[in-house]
Amino acid sequence: MTFVPVDDSNRTHVLLFLAQYEKTCVSLAENVRRKSSDIFALTDNKKNIRGIIGARHTVLHCLPGIVRIPELKTDIASFLYNKTISCINGEAEGTRFLVDTLGKNGIKPVQENYYMLMTMPENMHPPVTVALPSGWRILHCHEKDVDALMNLQSAYEKEEVLPSGRMFMPSIVRQNLEHIIRSEYLLALCDDKSAFIAKANTNAIGINFVQIGGVYTDPRYRGNHYASLLVSTLVRKINTVGKQPVLFVKDSNSIAKKLYLSLGFIKSADFIIAYF
Repeated sequence: MTFVPVDDSNRTHVLLFLAQYEKTCVSLAENVRRKSSDIFALTDNKKNIRGIIGARHTVLHCLPGIVRIPELKTDIASFLYNKTISCINGEAEGTRFLVDTLGKNGIKPVQENYYMLMTMPENMHPPVTVALPSGWRILHCHEKDVDALMNLQSAYEKEEVLPSGRMFMPSIVRQNLEHIIRSEYLLALCDDKSAFIAKANTNAIGINFVQIGGVYTDPRYRGNHYASLLVSTLVRKINTVGKQPVLFVKDSNSIAKKLYLSLGFIKSADFIIAYF
């Protein structure tokens, strides 16, 4: 297997390959589309693309079927050797293959999180109606809102993202939030005093799919269907640009799974994030 850098000479071909499997690798598709560095196409001896891997600190992957090729473990182990990897993120079979491959070199994850990948069927519009208190509104947030959103983003990352044993770093949270504001689409529910109560955003905008994430409601206001309202609003926005929404939810989060099922999302795959 040969690892060919993705650049302008093969980007269109790579995107056509990814489009076949995109619901499981929207972040990788976005990175290819936005011309991020350190992304490679795995090609066979006939120069056919068999997979795509992003080899930055977070390893993103699209490895459909080829994880069953025995010699690929040796090729992948050599490719990833000496790379600083903090996370492997993607469809369960591919992530498990990469984790096992690194394990042969004595590199093992400190934590693995298991998720259900869920997809909204095409052209489905969740009919969510929530009576908001007077003066409350949904805002499309911009850079001027970063300071006001920091409490919600910090709470979300502590609760849903930060691996156990890792130090919480507000500067990293702010950097993540600023990236979302610049590159994605973030909605927040604002009360009559201009305080943010809940948030939801896109995490990745791919070819035919958009990944939703960052869904969080202040614990004092949970149970009022505010998350449903924000997610359904995002779904409608995604539908207007001709794309399908996808998201992943922790296997252990029964409340969130119930919410997404009620909106019409259906399970499409298993997903693993492994932290090193």
